[in-house]
Amino acid sequence: MSFFKDLTLRRFFPIALFTCIFIAVAIVKLQPEMVHESGAGLITPVNIIEVRPYQVRPAIIGFGTVEPDILLESKAEVSGKITYIHPQLRNGSILMKDTVIMRIETEDYQSALQQTQATIASNQAKLREIELQKSNLLADLTLVQKKLKLANVELSRMQSLLKKQSISRSSYDNQQVNVLQLQQEVQKLNNQLKTLPEQLASAQANLANSEALVSTHQRNLDRTIIKLPFNARISELAVDENQYINKGTLLYTAQTTDKMLINAQFAMQHVRMLANDFQGQAPLLKEAFTSVLSPDIFNQLGLSAKVRLASKDSPYWPANIERISSQLDPETRTLGIIVSVDDPYQHLIPGFKPPLMQGMFTEVLLQGKARTFFVIPRDALHENEIYIVNQQNQLQRRTVKDSQIQGEMVLLANGLQAGESLIVSDVFPAIPGMQVKASVNTVLQQSIANWVKEQ
Repeated sequence: MSFFKDLTLRRFFPIALFTCIFIAVAIVKLQPEMVHESGAGLITPVNIIEVRPYQVRPAIIGFGTVEPDILLESKAEVSGKITYIHPQLRNGSILMKDTVIMRIETEDYQSALQQTQATIASNQAKLREIELQKSNLLADLTLVQKKLKLANVELSRMQSLLKKQSISRSSYDNQQVNVLQLQQEVQKLNNQLKTLPEQLASAQANLANSEALVSTHQRNLDRTIIKLPFNARISELAVDENQYINKGTLLYTAQTTDKMLINAQFAMQHVRMLANDFQGQAPLLKEAFTSVLSPDIFNQLGLSAKVRLASKDSPYWPANIERISSQLDPETRTLGIIVSVDDPYQHLIPGFKPPLMQGMFTEVLLQGKARTFFVIPRDALHENEIYIVNQQNQLQRRTVKDSQIQGEMVLLANGLQAGESLIVSDVFPAIPGMQVKASVNTVLQQSIANWVKEQ
């Protein structure tokens, strides 16, 4: 049986081999002829924009939290029981300047004021008494001096008579005693007049002390009426009506509504980039760090600022650059620039533009002087390279330097020429010299123009 099996295999093997070869040849012959594709099939479609120069203000972005320009922690200047609290003196209420918001009982301070006023009246009477005494002493002195003059004349006359023995010795001695008595009285009156200036100075000092006490008591009396020193938003009420408070007790906390401050933090490399525009203005820069007139100096440097909530949909508030922080943030190594927003509660748009309130996290845009830049989309910059379509419709890779990223755009001061075609779509692989078919992205071109206007 094995013999017949081997014989059968040898007989059919050539037939099977011939059949396989025939099938392979048939498959090759029946395939369509290969056609060589033209070079047009290798052209890569790309989107482009026409590069244009724009006047743009370079800007950097920082972030900071809103704080009130003035945060007042009002404390009691006198002791006493609180007799009145304004009904709207509550957290969140807005009250106008000079509104009476608290009263403290006044009886003790009125009594002290009246007592001191009575002391003033007594001291004034004492001064008048001294003046009258001085006047009387001067009058008495004048009379005694006249008597002394007459007594001296009489003594001279009697001395002549005594020499002629017309009068007795005792009469002359009596007249001499009379003269001595009058001289003694003149001396006494002069001594009394010399002490009057000291008495007058003492009385005047007592009067001045009393008047000072009156002024103090009057101020204490005025301090029992507590008014708001500015237009304020109340943050906290710390006492209750009928509560007895000591001097120095916290009464309320309020913040101004006219001005808000933001200490925005900026990366140092961004600040240096913006400072490149200040070449030749070293004196102004030095003054900006040292002068109390910093806001005016920042305007001279061409710097301005605007603020919005840390959201792309939020509108901007115009801001003023107030000053530069005294030190870098120790954790982030960023520089603080303090900006202010005036009237943060004005021009509200419900649901869109809320008031700037304490604690809000904001984005601060700091802008320099307008300069000429080529504005391109951020996606068109590929690790310091851009892709250009040349006149032969070929892709050209070009390295750019000193690019400034500003939001969704990139500002280039050099590296491009007006009218060049910049590729704004993804190209992979981006091979220099490869053929491309360019289509202008008019929507993106217009969005760049709109972005420049918003800046």
